[in-house]
Amino acid sequence: AMLVAPEDPSAVLATLTDPRTRIVTLTITEKAYLRAAGGGLDAAHPDIVHDLANPRMPKTAHGFLTEALALRRAAGTPPFTVLCCDNLPANGATLHRLLVEFAQLR
Repeated sequence: AMLVAPEDPSAVLATLTDPRTRIVTLTITEKAYLRAAGGGLDAAHPDIVHDLANPRMPKTAHGFLTEALALRRAAGTPPFTVLCCDNLPANGATLHRLLVEFAQLR
């Protein structure tokens, strides 16, 4: 089944936290990384602000991935692998850095 995050964020989080979920592929545009001018996380972006205030109803990839990983950790479930499939140079390292920044703000 295909899940559309904005339409059913609870179902997406349930799938991401399911222990059977081992790999999460991510194909997003450069704009969806929500980077500030210096390359770090745009912590003032309205969707980031929303996700920080509402972790169970995220809007961004940052929010979904961070909340799912936090819930998995709390349940003693191993983390999943995130596989970046977009065409951004160093996308894996970029996503890692941005997710760490996001998680530190929580």
